[in-house]
Amino acid sequence: MHKNIRIIIKELIKESIDFNSFNLTDKQLKDIALWGLKNGYEDTGCYDDNDNEEDVVNCVVSDFKQFLSVNYPKELGNFPDKPIIYRLVRLKNKNNLNKKELGYSWFSNLKQIENSCFFQMLDYLKPLKNKDGQIFLLKGITNIKNVDIKNTLWQRSAQWCENEIVIKNPRNIKLLFAKELKS
Repeated sequence: MHKNIRIIIKELIKESIDFNSFNLTDKQLKDIALWGLKNGYEDTGCYDDNDNEEDVVNCVVSDFKQFLSVNYPKELGNFPDKPIIYRLVRLKNKNNLNKKELGYSWFSNLKQIENSCFFQMLDYLKPLKNKDGQIFLLKGITNIKNVDIKNTLWQRSAQWCENEIVIKNPRNIKLLFAKELKS
């Protein structure tokens, strides 16, 4: 009996580690790591502790797996088919919002804006109100198929504090609300 319980526990642990909603294999994660290292994400911190490309790629893949193992909205694990996403924009007036071009860079965890490093990464949003307008919080819903997972993984790896979700097509986002962000 104890042997069977150990086997079941091992399988449950294996499933939780291996599970990701995007069904990415180790080879695909490695391909995404190599793609990023050659397409704008070569400043990864994985070079800090590693000298050769294989070790850097393994470090990046390890980061990706971490993001895929922690549940949404904090990270990308158990990612819903219809995720709720958020975006901050500066507008002179709420009516100036172009609902057909809502943008590519969103984030998944609303609590992230309470984190001081979030606004440090997005310093162009400070102050909340200036001559160019007020910051508005957009809330939208999209489909998992509209998530650019390659860029999302790399954005999280490069600038984890932004909690970014990169969208393939902003026209495939249904806007749920836009409200003024108060300080």
